[in-house]
Amino acid sequence: MRRVWLAVPALLLLCGCDVLDPAVAYREAAQRLRVTLDRVEPNLELAFPLDRSRLRLRLTLSVENPSDLRLRVRSIGGRVFLDEGGASRSISALDFAKGLDLSPRARTPVVVDLSVAYGDLKEAYGSLRAVVLDGRPGNWRLEGQLQLDVLGIPVSVPLRASKYVGR
Repeated sequence: MRRVWLAVPALLLLCGCDVLDPAVAYREAAQRLRVTLDRVEPNLELAFPLDRSRLRLRLTLSVENPSDLRLRVRSIGGRVFLDEGGASRSISALDFAKGLDLSPRARTPVVVDLSVAYGDLKEAYGSLRAVVLDGRPGNWRLEGQLQLDVLGIPVSVPLRASKYVGR
């Protein structure tokens, strides 16, 4: 029995404490996640009076898990921006609270539908019109966080993705 107790410190010295703590491997896997903004499908619904108009955005994200571990996403949150003509406009908040399983070594598509009222778009209307209606170049940007569940412990991972559109 004494030999076993002598082997444990030797094993820890050789391998490190990470071997005994699986949460470390999960945290590292969470940090290696890659998120891309694959598609942005805006649909501007004009109505009269103008304050009843809406912008509907369908965002298609891909979350790539390059690790060998299955990860669980609790939520995705952040803000959607539109960069056009040297200006950056905040368009909407993104709050995707549905759970999501990320298979090992796989890409998982995520579709998020947003609806934004005209009153919230007054400042961004010029940029939206230029990109959505006139087809000018612009850059849709998503900045936020992925909230993961790592062995029952919440872990936040920064999220930054963008999609260039236009001519």
